[in-house]
Amino acid sequence: MFQDESDNNIFHTFAARLRRADFIFSHSLPMETESNENPTNTLNSVKRPPGLAMLCILTFIGSGVSVISSIFVVLAYDLIPLAAAQSPVPNVEEMIELVLTAGRDFFMVMGLLYALSLLGAIYMWKLSKKGFHVYTSAQLVMLIVPLLMIKGYQTPFPTVLLTASFILAYGLNLRIMR
Repeated sequence: MFQDESDNNIFHTFAARLRRADFIFSHSLPMETESNENPTNTLNSVKRPPGLAMLCILTFIGSGVSVISSIFVVLAYDLIPLAAAQSPVPNVEEMIELVLTAGRDFFMVMGLLYALSLLGAIYMWKLSKKGFHVYTSAQLVMLIVPLLMIKGYQTPFPTVLLTASFILAYGLNLRIMR
C-alpha cells in the first residue's frame, strides 16, 4: 500500500495529529472505532456511547408506553368514567376530572408528540443529528400543549426539570452524531 517506510510514518503522524486536533477542538476523549484494523476508517466510524444508548432506551420505554396509553385513552375515552366509578383507587374523581377536562383531542395531540419523540430517539440511536431536533421540538411542544388545552393546568416543576435534563444530556452527545 505504501511505497516505502517514510510514507507509512507520514500517514501515521498525520492520523495522530488529526486525532489530537479533534480532541483539542471537541474537548472530548477520542471515540472508539468499529474497526481498529483499518486506520483510514478511524475518522468515519464511531460507536454509540453507553450514555447515549441508555438515554435512547429510556426514551423508547417512556415514549413507547405513552404512545400506547394515549391510543388507549383516545379509543376508550367514553368508557373511562364508567371504569373509574368501579375503581378502588383513592381520589380517582380528581384524575377523571382532569381527563375529561383535557378532552379526547388533547390525548390525540400528545400521542402524536410522543410518537415524534420516539422517532427522534430512533434517529439518535442511529447517530443522526436530526433526531435531536425532532426530539427536542416534540418535548418542548409537550410542555406547552397542556397549558393551552387544559384550563387552569400548571406544568409541574419536576416535568420541566426532567425534560430539560434529557434535552441537555442528548445535546452533549451531538458531537458524535452526523
